[in-house]
Amino acid sequence: MKLFSTASLLYALGAVGLVAAALPKDVPLRLSQGFWHARFSVGPQNFSLTVDTGSFAVLISEGLYKPNPTSVQTNQGEFIQFNGANEDGTLFASETFTFVKDNVTFDDLALAGFLVGNITDGDPLDEDGIIGFSPPASEITDPNDPTFLAGQSLAQAICDQENISPCEFGLALKTDGTGSLIFGPIDESKIKGNLTTQKTLAFDAWWVVNTTEADSPFFVVGDQVVTHIQPIFDNGTPNVIGPLDTVRAALESVGYAIIETTDDNNVTNIFGTYDCSCEPARFGFSFPPSAEVHYIDLGANVLNRTADGKTCTANILGSSMVDAPTWQIGQTWFQGRYVQHNLNTSTIAFAELA
Repeated sequence: MKLFSTASLLYALGAVGLVAAALPKDVPLRLSQGFWHARFSVGPQNFSLTVDTGSFAVLISEGLYKPNPTSVQTNQGEFIQFNGANEDGTLFASETFTFVKDNVTFDDLALAGFLVGNITDGDPLDEDGIIGFSPPASEITDPNDPTFLAGQSLAQAICDQENISPCEFGLALKTDGTGSLIFGPIDESKIKGNLTTQKTLAFDAWWVVNTTEADSPFFVVGDQVVTHIQPIFDNGTPNVIGPLDTVRAALESVGYAIIETTDDNNVTNIFGTYDCSCEPARFGFSFPPSAEVHYIDLGANVLNRTADGKTCTANILGSSMVDAPTWQIGQTWFQGRYVQHNLNTSTIAFAELA
């Protein structure tokens, strides 16, 4: 999910103590309702949390977290909003939470006294909450409380503990609904073909930055280059979401029927539908200087077909909340790829899974 707005400064995550442990080599992930989940423990409780490269917060859904002997309450709280909070990526979630310090463990790794958001009032999140793997937050935290470290992130805390340098991790998401979260260098045994690397922002999001429009990525329909884009890579967004007018034109160009909705917040979304018996159009992206097009897997869309199997939905959608040239590259595009995230070099790299 992409962090949409904050009511005040969003406090970054910080670790006040670390427990030495073996680095998890391959944390299993599973796909459900458009989100990728893994098992994590907070204190003595076990949770199924959405692994989300679009946020840095660790948030436990309302009513699930229970104080325990290892937890320490803080005086810090926050209100945040996410977009992409449902399986088609169109809904928002608003969450009010307080921070607690507790032990976070998964696989063979444990972080002691980590800041965890205990949601006290909020919209439903998929399964038990979110565990974020975005770059560190840029907004400063409470200057009077040094345990709230400005810009600290879960991924960085793991790298610091395990001496991973450069600090990097990969998502290897298959097309069968299974995948892996892998810390450390890219596992070259899992990839094939060329490795494409893109420079990203150092803070807040895996947002590709380019010096000129000419070297920026392209949105491609079939074999036709449509327009330059500025992509944000976010596996916590269920679908690929682009600007309203750009997506409308793309869907109309391939003969898809347009379904347009406007919600109570005056947010407009556009979907394209087609006869499932017909060959679907292909949508993808290219990244100069290479002309290779990296298409969305045709079977990846959670909204692919109606119950009767007759009407299929395109694997891109348009939203009035996305301003051109920005695109949110969600988990449907990640499927079938190994996507490596490097915090030290502020880069994202990807290749097809072997």
